[in-house]
Amino acid sequence: MSFALLLALSTTAATTQQSLPPVLPKPVSMHAGKGGEFVIRRGTVLIDQDGSTASGVLQSMFERGAGFKLKVGKRAGSDGAIQLIKASKGALRDGEYKLHAGHDGVRIWYGDKGGAIYAVETLRQLLPTEIEGPKPTNTRWVVPAIEIQDNPRFSWRGMHLDVSRHFFSPAFIEKYIDYIAMMKMNVFHWHLVDDGGWRIEIAKYPRLTSVGAWRFGITTGWDQSKLSYDPQHGPKYGGFYTKKQVREIVKFAADRNVNIVPEIEMPGHTMPVFAAYPDLQCQNQPASSVQGQPSSNVYCVGNEKTFEFVQGVLDEVMEMFPSKWIHVGGDEVDKGYWHRCPLCQAKIKAEGLKNEEELQSFFIRKIDKYLASKGRRLIGWDEILEGGLAKGATVMSWRGIDGGIAAAKSGHDVVMSPTSHCYFDFAYAGQSTEHVYTFEPVPAALNATEAKHVLGGQANVWTEWIPTEARAEFMVWPRMAAMAEVLWSPKAGRDVNEFMGRVTSIFPRLDKMDTSYFLPAPRVAMTAILFDKKTKVYAGLDKGMPGKLRYTTDGSAPSSKSPPYTGPIAIDKACTVRFAYLTNGGKPGDIAQVDCLPAQTTRPNITKGGWHVGYFEGEWTTVPNFGRLTPMISGYMNRIGMDLRKRDENFALDLNGYFKAEKDGVYRFSLASDDGSWLKIGNAMVVNNDGLHGNTPKEGKVWLPRGWHKIEVGYFQAGGAYGLSLAVQPPGASQLSRADGLVYTDIK
Repeated sequence: MSFALLLALSTTAATTQQSLPPVLPKPVSMHAGKGGEFVIRRGTVLIDQDGSTASGVLQSMFERGAGFKLKVGKRAGSDGAIQLIKASKGALRDGEYKLHAGHDGVRIWYGDKGGAIYAVETLRQLLPTEIEGPKPTNTRWVVPAIEIQDNPRFSWRGMHLDVSRHFFSPAFIEKYIDYIAMMKMNVFHWHLVDDGGWRIEIAKYPRLTSVGAWRFGITTGWDQSKLSYDPQHGPKYGGFYTKKQVREIVKFAADRNVNIVPEIEMPGHTMPVFAAYPDLQCQNQPASSVQGQPSSNVYCVGNEKTFEFVQGVLDEVMEMFPSKWIHVGGDEVDKGYWHRCPLCQAKIKAEGLKNEEELQSFFIRKIDKYLASKGRRLIGWDEILEGGLAKGATVMSWRGIDGGIAAAKSGHDVVMSPTSHCYFDFAYAGQSTEHVYTFEPVPAALNATEAKHVLGGQANVWTEWIPTEARAEFMVWPRMAAMAEVLWSPKAGRDVNEFMGRVTSIFPRLDKMDTSYFLPAPRVAMTAILFDKKTKVYAGLDKGMPGKLRYTTDGSAPSSKSPPYTGPIAIDKACTVRFAYLTNGGKPGDIAQVDCLPAQTTRPNITKGGWHVGYFEGEWTTVPNFGRLTPMISGYMNRIGMDLRKRDENFALDLNGYFKAEKDGVYRFSLASDDGSWLKIGNAMVVNNDGLHGNTPKEGKVWLPRGWHKIEVGYFQAGGAYGLSLAVQPPGASQLSRADGLVYTDIK
């Protein structure tokens, strides 16, 4: 189901949304109030007798967007006031609030700090988008008459950000926290340590930042095998947060009821530590082939200095972060280092452990005990289950939900964060906003008692291929809104169609905040057309999109100067038509491309079914230009596969043949790959699934006349898993099926 199709709302849903403001996440209860709207002016009184931090956030909002602060007072004036009222103890649950707005003013009832903040964030969305500033305007600050009662479903509503692979400024971190607060989320998981760099000042170990915060040779890309901390290796990249900056960010977050959970990765993903303090890595390891790269990225558990070091780091981390939880990672530990290390093997024997899995459990248990002695709780990725789980540990389940189920059944608290719905570094093609909205944190396999251990969920943003702050925003929005609603709003009554119609309301606000976001590619009837004489190109107009749908016919990206699409475009010569929605700031969203080429059918004599395949080796981030390369191997395959490959990474395939169109009509193709691929027919791009990504299907439709057509599939594999498959649905067929049976080679 596409983003665009979901924007077509029923008359009833549209009427409902017109009468009620599109608040995100959706409140538990919201209905139009009686009486007129409330207008906030200079001199409007703010009453907050308990002096909550929420009133400070509200004042900052008006100072930024309106150019004035509200007048602090003890009683309402003749025009009403904004009142924050602390409810009696026990009257409201944690995070619950009630909001009334009408001609007599705005009244907010709250039971705790969270409830007050969430009410102010709702009020923020009820106000015009100009409240986001930064330049004061003359906008009338009108609040519609509304009655809202609201409270969160889960206590853990988190967003993660990896700043190790790519470093982001303190100002952006505060902006990111503001996004979290705006969506009534309450946890910022700050991934401060990984192989890409150490990002936090530790006074006891200054080389962690003087050495470990800076890498060489890798700036905007990412290749773990080439990671170096040697200044002779290439350009310098990195940075870190000082203790002063961290404390300021922690306060900024606390004022918005966002708890920062720091992640100090251990016992793996610690390469910058060993660049700074090499005596903490395992012994007896093969030397790295890259100058300046440590030979290990796993702490030596057999070395007592390791625990002295880790505890020293954690002491300073806990001093900076008041969070009850401290995240220690614990994921993807290469236990081969321990297997080869004499000190680690001695530790296994001395402690009566069976294997390296139990050695990891030994490490985690020791850290858990230390954190508990300081009044804190350990949380880690689901690998900490291996070898036995520490008594007080909380599990963050990312490799699906099975780890979370196992932990909950054994009485441990769980945060659900599976790759299937919660990895926002995945492309939108594989993890769309509407797919995120289908996430359910509580597995059906848990009974009512076990389900209480599910604290909530979290979305993660890993930045190997996210080099800029703008790109990070683009990967987050609007998926963050979907995750926020899943974790805040009641499960009953959730409707993805209704949500997708409402989520577009956030775009003008994001424009005002100078925030990048994903706009879906417009709907097109075909991604390619091979025509006889002339043809027409059709696109769909979607409700709720900012700006206008614009197009070009010269292959360039649409801009604000491109003509608006108002109807079918007549084509009588070869060209590429490109469509895109533009943000109000003039930035194009995802582009829909239609290649239009005259049909060039042939009548070949066929001697063999299948594909002619060329195999290439190299390092690519997109499908290479095969015309400039010489294949290492050439051969034939009856079906698409990996039979010719000589290794599992850094290779490419060029598959060629002839496709048999049995009749005129529209052919639907689905191309799935890990990593990138594309499908061309008659030199027209039918499916573009290029780039670095996990196994992701993408579809395209092409109009073909009856006959034989040249077909080509390009594919590359960069690292990790691999896969490639192609399916087709001919005109008149009811479903997709493998395309191999319609592809032939060896033309006489």
